[in-house]
Amino acid sequence: MRTPHREGPAAAPAPAAPASGRLLPAVGFSAAAQAAPQVTNLVLTPYLIAHLGLDRFGVWSLVLVLLATLTVLDGGVGASLARFHAHRAARGDRDGAGRLVLASLAVFVCLGALVTCLCVLLGPAVVAAVHLPPGLRPEAQRLLVVLGPLLTLALASSSASALLQAHGRFRTLAAVSGGSCLTYAVGVTALVRDGGDLTLLALLTAGRYLLMTVGGLAAGARHLRLRRPLWPPRAERREFGGYALRMQLSGFTVFLNGEIDALVVAALLPVRYVGVYAAGYQAAMGLRSLPLFAVPPMLTRVTHAFARDGLPGAVREFHLLEARWRPVVLTYGVVTTTAVGLAVRAWLGPELALAGAVAAVLMAGYTVQVALTGVRTCFVRAVGRPGHETRYSWCATVVNLALTVPLALALGVVGVVLATAVGVTVGSLYFVVLCRRTAGLRDRPLPARWLPATALATAVAVAGDLLVLCLGRHGVLPLLLAGLPVLAGLALAAALLTRPLTGGPKEELV
Repeated sequence: MRTPHREGPAAAPAPAAPASGRLLPAVGFSAAAQAAPQVTNLVLTPYLIAHLGLDRFGVWSLVLVLLATLTVLDGGVGASLARFHAHRAARGDRDGAGRLVLASLAVFVCLGALVTCLCVLLGPAVVAAVHLPPGLRPEAQRLLVVLGPLLTLALASSSASALLQAHGRFRTLAAVSGGSCLTYAVGVTALVRDGGDLTLLALLTAGRYLLMTVGGLAAGARHLRLRRPLWPPRAERREFGGYALRMQLSGFTVFLNGEIDALVVAALLPVRYVGVYAAGYQAAMGLRSLPLFAVPPMLTRVTHAFARDGLPGAVREFHLLEARWRPVVLTYGVVTTTAVGLAVRAWLGPELALAGAVAAVLMAGYTVQVALTGVRTCFVRAVGRPGHETRYSWCATVVNLALTVPLALALGVVGVVLATAVGVTVGSLYFVVLCRRTAGLRDRPLPARWLPATALATAVAVAGDLLVLCLGRHGVLPLLLAGLPVLAGLALAAALLTRPLTGGPKEELV
């Protein structure tokens, strides 16, 4: 077994992995940090649709899809930073952390410059390939030019986030993320008016990323030390580059399984359907992200265990975390998949009910994916085996690509997302088999009361959301009301799953 790399006699001993009592607050603050942008988007989406119109909102959604695509296609650097920062944090290596931050920022600036040049050259061809109303073409072309700077700032903000995550600074991360999102929301509501300029919206978005980057790096400055050599040595660059390449292969499948769906919709349907897709995708991704808020603390915990005890320590941490993770995520996923279509109608109105169908189909696939791969992804990244993640991601991608065009022609936008849901389900099952064969990772059976508890929670959520729809209102407030029955159902399920059995041994999730 290859032992984890350690630097010199001056490196500090690896700290103990955080105890369960410390993990829960970390998950809470991690959730707050990651939820802030999504909550902001949920609140602002009805406002933007009302003031921009569905066509212009579709253009803005397409730009955000391109930005999300480019952040994924960054050479795997962004996805690798959390793991390498955590390794340096475990050894107390402030010099290495400083070199890692500087090198990543340099890479991101170069990527932004490259994208800017490509957008200037290819922008007219990209705009011509999309079904846009003639009046929106000049505005869309101007937006493409600012993609490069937006990309640099978005990636830089992820670098600052990775630094804070690696040192367990989730409370600080939540404050920085929440502050930048609040500033952005105030700017949008104060400055964007009917028929608003999309370039202004792009500048406000850039400001949010800049605040996140500066605030995060300032808060994490005590974990860095900048001194020569400022660039990582060749051995570190080679190790990071090999890991990042494998992460990029996995990241490319994220593009093929997610962002490309919007591009397919834009190529086959009028641009307003990109807005419909984006609304449903946003709802599904928001719900999918809630359990994933626990991933950064879990990754830090498994990485510290691996740095301290090697592969056996990481395996022990996996089994402890997985026993808690899978029942909770599956219950949450079943309830939210059933209720999300109703919630989207309460949010955007009956005329965008198609977005609710998009969200429900996607959420069904995401439920299986998150439940089966969440802790396994932390494990393979922590122990330096991202190739496992790459293989399962490509399996999902092949299935998705094989189904996308025929299902899109048969079912339209719903067919596009159905192909994605089937693909991620098949790929996730393959990931379970792969990890079982190579690392001996196994799951315990679900608790006996999982099925009735989940069924009761689903019935409560659906009944409550139907009552909310009877009010005939839509917007952020009805969306919040629609969330209350879901929370009530999940609370009932949690109570049933954790209640001791009468007259017998206590049945636990772990």
